[in-house]
Amino acid sequence: MNKIFYIILLFPFISIAQSDVKPKIACDLITDYERAKEFTLKYLNTMPADKYSYKPTPEILSFREEALHLAGVNYRYAAMIAGGYDAANLDEIFKRPELQSKEEVIAWVDKSYDVMINQIKSEDNLDENTYYYRWNCSKNCLARKGFEHQSHHRGKWAIYLRLVGEVPPGEQLIWKDEDSNTPRDISRQEWQMTPNYKKYKRIIDIN
Repeated sequence: MNKIFYIILLFPFISIAQSDVKPKIACDLITDYERAKEFTLKYLNTMPADKYSYKPTPEILSFREEALHLAGVNYRYAAMIAGGYDAANLDEIFKRPELQSKEEVIAWVDKSYDVMINQIKSEDNLDENTYYYRWNCSKNCLARKGFEHQSHHRGKWAIYLRLVGEVPPGEQLIWKDEDSNTPRDISRQEWQMTPNYKKYKRIIDIN
């Protein structure tokens, strides 16, 4: 019977026991959306232009349509955060002559992230309530739901790329490109000596 060892982290990235130590890993909406934009554009640039119409099965969206869907919902969430509603029809967007090529799709997706980022930056109070369609929620909640949505659709693209013989970009779930070489704060040995590390619970899954 195989045993798989998991370490559950009780505190993020250790060594933040002292209150005067500033975490290096940013976790705010703007930084996350900027990082997500970089990651998304890497996927879009990796797919060959002649494969943008590719779909693994006839029933699902093509790669191009997936990209336009992701962007369309970015625009919609930004509109709802602003107190409005983007009622654009995605089926109509898929058919727009100006959104058929790889370059046109990338430009439209790129702009959708800028619209979302700029809308978040313009808000004085993200805790203010608004509506997610007919449900009451905060603007911060809307932005987070939008982030989850774009992550979900971008995640599908790894399969599309593999099926056409391309290698997906390496994961980018923590750093923006400019921060990717950020050095670690402490060595592994020092990390294992910290109080936080010693509080970790080791769980054994024997199923």
